[in-house]
Amino acid sequence: MSKELVILESPGKVKAISKYLGPSYHVIASNGHVIDLPSKELGVDIENNFKPTYKVINNSGQAQKILKKIESLAKTSSRILIATDPDREGEAIGWHIANRLKDSNDKIFRVTFNEITKKGIQNGLQNEGKIDQNLVDSQQARRIMDRLVGYKISPFLWKTVTNGLSAGRVQSVALRIICERDNDIQKFNPEEYWTIKAQFSNKEEFFNAELFKIDNKDFKVSNSDQAKKIESEIKKQSFKISNISKKKIKKSPMPPFITSTLLQSGVNKLGFSSKKVMQIAQQLYEGIELGSKGVVGLITYMRTDSTRISTEAIDELRDFVTKKFGVDYVANKTRKFKSKKNIQDAHEAIRPTSVNYEPKKIQNYLSKEQFKVYQLIWSRFVATQMKDALYDQTVVDIDSENYKFRISGRVIVFKGFTQVQNYSDNLVDKDAEVTLKLPKNIDVGKEVYIDKVFPEEHFTKPPPRFNEASITKELEDDGIGRPSTYATIIERLLVQKYIEKKDKKLISTELGNIVNNILVENFSEIFNIKFTKKMEKNLDKIEFGEIEILDLLNKFYKPFEKTLELVNQKRSEIKKTAQVLTGEKCPSCKTGDLVIKWGKNGKFIACNNFPKCKYTSSLVDENETVKKETEIVGKCEKCGKGSLVVKFGKFGKFIACDNYPECKNIISEQIEVNCPVEGCDGHIKNKITKKGKKFFGCSNFPKCSFATWNKPISKTCDNCKYPMLEEINNIKTKESYYVCPSCKKKYDAL
Repeated sequence: MSKELVILESPGKVKAISKYLGPSYHVIASNGHVIDLPSKELGVDIENNFKPTYKVINNSGQAQKILKKIESLAKTSSRILIATDPDREGEAIGWHIANRLKDSNDKIFRVTFNEITKKGIQNGLQNEGKIDQNLVDSQQARRIMDRLVGYKISPFLWKTVTNGLSAGRVQSVALRIICERDNDIQKFNPEEYWTIKAQFSNKEEFFNAELFKIDNKDFKVSNSDQAKKIESEIKKQSFKISNISKKKIKKSPMPPFITSTLLQSGVNKLGFSSKKVMQIAQQLYEGIELGSKGVVGLITYMRTDSTRISTEAIDELRDFVTKKFGVDYVANKTRKFKSKKNIQDAHEAIRPTSVNYEPKKIQNYLSKEQFKVYQLIWSRFVATQMKDALYDQTVVDIDSENYKFRISGRVIVFKGFTQVQNYSDNLVDKDAEVTLKLPKNIDVGKEVYIDKVFPEEHFTKPPPRFNEASITKELEDDGIGRPSTYATIIERLLVQKYIEKKDKKLISTELGNIVNNILVENFSEIFNIKFTKKMEKNLDKIEFGEIEILDLLNKFYKPFEKTLELVNQKRSEIKKTAQVLTGEKCPSCKTGDLVIKWGKNGKFIACNNFPKCKYTSSLVDENETVKKETEIVGKCEKCGKGSLVVKFGKFGKFIACDNYPECKNIISEQIEVNCPVEGCDGHIKNKITKKGKKFFGCSNFPKCSFATWNKPISKTCDNCKYPMLEEINNIKTKESYYVCPSCKKKYDAL
């Protein structure tokens, strides 16, 4: 009896699916795309309705071998089941393979597995169909548009900037968003503002409150003079408790994960890159060996923008919550979440294939990273069918004739869905108990006494730089990209060195800004958010059968072609503006100017007469360091001959005489923190013990003996009003936090 042939996309699923299907099926994987547009030519006949030319991928013959094996097995198989991934790319892969098996067309069927479990595979087999041509057309339209942009604009970048650069229809918009954010940060001018807090007492205890209204209106204190005036007026006035209001508030759980929210949580909570989160999610989806159970797919398909959960999974979850946490924790009715419009709702949200695979029970079968991602997904899913968390919120208003102060806070009274945090190492969205410090004996109308007033200076902050989580959210909110592309967009920009990652922040590079400026100035119609969002919506419309592929490609290409013609006419002018001149003449040809260029190994210097003159020279970052080390900040008062210059040593930046070794004058860099000792007018500075260990001490030593091993921070403790905090870096636990050296209050962030 002949077998049925099942064609998968990923080889990681072959073992698990073979186990569930049994010996009557032959399971093989395509290893992704085996047929695509040619790599070294456009492959799109623009004059012939954008007809694509597809070829077997040239990856050392691997794709050809896979296709030959599939064709051989297809001849002897009773049925052929195309089981590639349930999305546009998977549909296109299946379509290409089906076209190679035209002789067997009557026995080719399309099946999709939303989860790699016995139940998921049975459901897939029971709902077999045919290749969805609308999905295929949507993928083809995206692929053709991307190819046209890449092949028409990338060579333009080669000629104006340097070889090897590329432009992408979606990735270039993502680059623009990052560059514009960085530009906003550079242009940002901080504005001064002040907040005013006060310490009150009721003759029994002290408590703090913040100024909320002046003359019952919102206010803004812009400078120290205004703050001092208000402080003076407040001290003259009488205060009483004008209002005590209490109410119950509730907080609902977040929806189950979709691709974008999983990436955001993986980056923010686990510190992983987007690429890493997707790789681990793929492993969990394809299956993990669970001892005697064999290979089990632990989560549903991880590329989705739907928050839908199957009725069967919800029933299983509600039963689990009842048994695990008690009936009081189960939501009164099934909670459903709304998905965004025009989504690909072919499969569910990202959830465990079975909630009974509790993270801690299968932890020994998972790597540390797999466990963290799985626990994140499991916890978020479990919370969806649990009751809301309930809080008692209290607001206390303290009024005088002109000024209103307010204290507000909340205390949790029913943990609800947050109870799952205790079981999942706090990986669900946190909302810990809030301690509300209020005086015990207060009533409305009761007089309180002003003890101290604390004006605090602040400055407005620029918008934050993007990290991988926030740029993913930005792309999603702007309707740019799809679940399958978020991680690859970021990775591509990093590989191209258009952006770089510093302290987990994504920062545009000099090269990235040059490329972005050229693209935005010359192709603004294409590389903008509105246009890209419209194209993504149109791709969805093709998928839903609302518009034809040819209509979209014509609307896209005709204005694009006109823009290309205009830009190519002024290419030489654009090239001049893209060049970064060094201000030096070429030492080889004597006529060319030396410019900075970019290559595989970073920046270098070259003659702009290339290719007539092929002079190049290395450009190393060490030159910038040398300039920093020779920065003159003043005359050395000790020897009277040398200059004081900025240097960098074992303990960071310091100032020293350049007449060394004749003069050994060294000045530690001053830290902008005043000595906290009352009556001392000194400042804190870096110091070094005789054994070479770094510490911080008062500049008035030995008159003032203040010293600490921890770095001082100019921030007043809001608890005891000590004028300084200290930064603590625990090497063993890798924790960083701040602490008041006086009352020991801990601050996770400032």
